[in-house]
Amino acid sequence: MAATDSPLVSTSIKGNKTYETAVHDLNSLQSNYQTLQQIKESGGRLNEYSLPEFEAFLEKTGHSVSDLDKLNIIHITGTKGKGSTCAFVNSILGQEGKLKVGLYTSPHLIEVRERIRINGEPLSKNDFAKYFYHVYDALKSDTPELRKVHKGSPDMPMYFRFLTLMAFHTFLEENVDVAIVEVGVGGQYDSTNIIRQPIVCGIASLGLDHQTSLGDTIDKIAWHKAGIIKPGVPVFSVPQPLDALNVIRQRATQASAPLQIVSPLPDSQLLGIPGIHQRTNAALATALCHTFSQRTGHIITSKCITDGLELAQWPGRSQKFISPRNTKLAWFVDGAHTIESINACGEWFSSLEHPSRCLLLFNPAKDRNSKELLTTLLNVTKKCQWVAVVFCPNITESRADSINKNMPEDNNLTIQHDAASVWKSLYSENVPQHIVPSINKAVELVESKYADAPLHVLVTGSMQLVGGVLDIAKGSI
Repeated sequence: MAATDSPLVSTSIKGNKTYETAVHDLNSLQSNYQTLQQIKESGGRLNEYSLPEFEAFLEKTGHSVSDLDKLNIIHITGTKGKGSTCAFVNSILGQEGKLKVGLYTSPHLIEVRERIRINGEPLSKNDFAKYFYHVYDALKSDTPELRKVHKGSPDMPMYFRFLTLMAFHTFLEENVDVAIVEVGVGGQYDSTNIIRQPIVCGIASLGLDHQTSLGDTIDKIAWHKAGIIKPGVPVFSVPQPLDALNVIRQRATQASAPLQIVSPLPDSQLLGIPGIHQRTNAALATALCHTFSQRTGHIITSKCITDGLELAQWPGRSQKFISPRNTKLAWFVDGAHTIESINACGEWFSSLEHPSRCLLLFNPAKDRNSKELLTTLLNVTKKCQWVAVVFCPNITESRADSINKNMPEDNNLTIQHDAASVWKSLYSENVPQHIVPSINKAVELVESKYADAPLHVLVTGSMQLVGGVLDIAKGSI
């Protein structure tokens, strides 16, 4: 049952306050592309205000930072693999049977309510609307607390920061026994890092990503990621590049936080999420769950761990499904969007048995280098016989949850034309290239033009693209 001590719990959802209106109001909090560029050009000067502002927002929702200590938080960061690690942890703890487990991850694939889960299930639309308006209505009031932090502080948090507030509020109201919290970007200044006393922290694989905000070298990025380390709190990391590991060790030492590096699990352990790289993520999840058990007294047995790892699911990552409309058509979707994750995606796809016909559906996530991504992908998929390649923006024609204001408007499909030119320069075979204006049109093209014989379609480049394909081609995640 939800807790009853918050001043917000009496707020009722009346009139036209529905899931649909919540999504509309949430989308109004997205930063447009121009705003994001201004933030980047500030050179990080606003970072020092990030967490004090967020603490003020939290207090306006009726909670203090110390309230978050009740959640027994498992805090996880990384460049790639942090979402999969969260999924493994969630599955393991779910096997215990009595724990009420909260999970906060990003981005979502189809519906925004996927980001906040209780016992593995996304919030219902009614609960999402209820908790959304608890927070939204509280924050709509005057904000003198924020003006004390910084005269330029916004009256409302931006999209991700709002959802972080909502996740914490939801978990407190739902009285969860443990909350698994995935960092959004970086760690040091991420809104999730308002947490002061997590149970344990985890660092998944690090690489070059979000360089405009985190830095252009692996050691600079590692400094941000290792910012989630807290005094005296155990921290686990997967093996990292030496420069990154040195920074992690230094920050752990400064915080007197015991640090351990995990080794990949053996092949004998079955995993529900495919890919050889998942053995390292599974090892990190196992260590986090062992430490959670030791520090809280909740018994997590070896069977919970083995079963949890085997039963774990994480849609949109190394996922295969057969088209419900044509059994000759198989879709392989992976939201890889960094060089490291694209390499892992390509290795996964290449390790599978394929017919003589493969097709690539690709779109790079924002600020990604198409040449680097496509070069990496083609290097590890040399045995695949590509019959066509399709490029499209991350646009669907019907769902408000997929609206993304963080990209510049591009009615000329410049990014897609650039990616097509890169493909032509890299791939020696002369195969058809298609540039279409939406994910709907891309799926329609594949199904109508290429699915008359067995075909395997690899969809990658961004999570938004994968989510759109799952929604349109499969109908669910």
